[in-house]
Amino acid sequence: MLKFKENIVYVFLASAFIGLGISFGKIYAFHLVFFVSLLVFPFKKVKYFFLNKPAFITVFPALMFLFYLLSMFWSPNLFYSIQYLGYLFFGVAIIYITFFSVNNIKQLKNVLIVLGSVLLVEVLICLLEMYSSFRYPISPYSKLVTYFGHGYKIDQNLSSAVKSLLLSVPTGFHWNPNNLATLLGLALPFTLLSTNKWIKCLGSLLLLLVLGATNSRGVMLSVLIMILFIFLKEFIVSKKVLLAIMSLCLILFIVPNKLNPFSSVSNRISDSIDAVFGMFENKQTTNSLGARQELMKNALDELDDNLWLGAGAGSSKFIQEKNGKVANKLTSLHNFWLEILVDAGIVFFLIFIGWYFLIVNKLFKIHQTNDPFLIYVSKASAIALLGLIISAVSCSSIIYFFPFWILLSVALVVLKISVNKNYAIS
Repeated sequence: MLKFKENIVYVFLASAFIGLGISFGKIYAFHLVFFVSLLVFPFKKVKYFFLNKPAFITVFPALMFLFYLLSMFWSPNLFYSIQYLGYLFFGVAIIYITFFSVNNIKQLKNVLIVLGSVLLVEVLICLLEMYSSFRYPISPYSKLVTYFGHGYKIDQNLSSAVKSLLLSVPTGFHWNPNNLATLLGLALPFTLLSTNKWIKCLGSLLLLLVLGATNSRGVMLSVLIMILFIFLKEFIVSKKVLLAIMSLCLILFIVPNKLNPFSSVSNRISDSIDAVFGMFENKQTTNSLGARQELMKNALDELDDNLWLGAGAGSSKFIQEKNGKVANKLTSLHNFWLEILVDAGIVFFLIFIGWYFLIVNKLFKIHQTNDPFLIYVSKASAIALLGLIISAVSCSSIIYFFPFWILLSVALVVLKISVNKNYAIS
């Protein structure tokens, strides 16, 4: 029984990582493992922890859930609020089940071994999807998907050329190429910073290969910035020089052109990014970028009337339906940060951003006298969280994207272990 209690967290995290990849309709293997995990969850320890004034950084996920729960009272659509709260509940559950189950470096190593193994299997599946006729059964592009309670997404009226193109796009366990790409973006810092040469070189190469096949521009941009950041920070410049470079880049985009002595440089960078995006699609309002712009406009129009407290949990989806589905099908906002702002208001949004960057800052500040493995995980987690700032606009929403919550849980576990006096739970 003791070994079962110790090992259930690894099964739990593996099932969360796979998510919809093992499911029937709306029921995932994760949901079943979650209820089993509750049987051995240390509720008494959790109660003691929260009654003893825990640090804000660890209690915030619970506060987030409570705020969204309260927002049901002013939400215009109760059904979407309950649905959104369900996603958020499981995300917060991933954080706390991991936080209270992983208490030392050995357990943390086991977590990364388990997650790395699942990722390897998924990458191999993706490679098969890219270079053979194989298709993972629970994929929108697999004809077998209907046997698992999901819909087949390839229109029979499409040309054979378009069908062939779709069938070469990998989805792995994550259903949507953008979701898969976001996962790969989160994983890349862990391979690039690994001390194992095989993981660093071959692992990173495989991730980039699959990422390229997803054609997710937002994640590609995020990955390029993360690679540049790691290269500069680890191999080229001091922290002060890196900070100066990053600050200069930030100034180029924040300061108005009239006051910006580097405006021409800023314009050239912007034009270069536009040119890269233009390679993938025509500049028309009917393309995916135009659809995202329309989604954002609808959301921002609603924000004017709900600036402080937001429109309520799940309202960002209801807003799109109220205005008519964008492109006749899109209701998710496709911008996690704007989703929080619209649903929860500017006050909560600023608190969430502050909490997010507080975690990143603390991860970067973990003292060099700590265990080398802990330093590695802290750096990789911090860079992955920074990269997500950009890649989070690739998914339809991050709220139901379990790898995001797994990353947050790993980050909080690292902080707990590194500064045990502040994060003690026993």
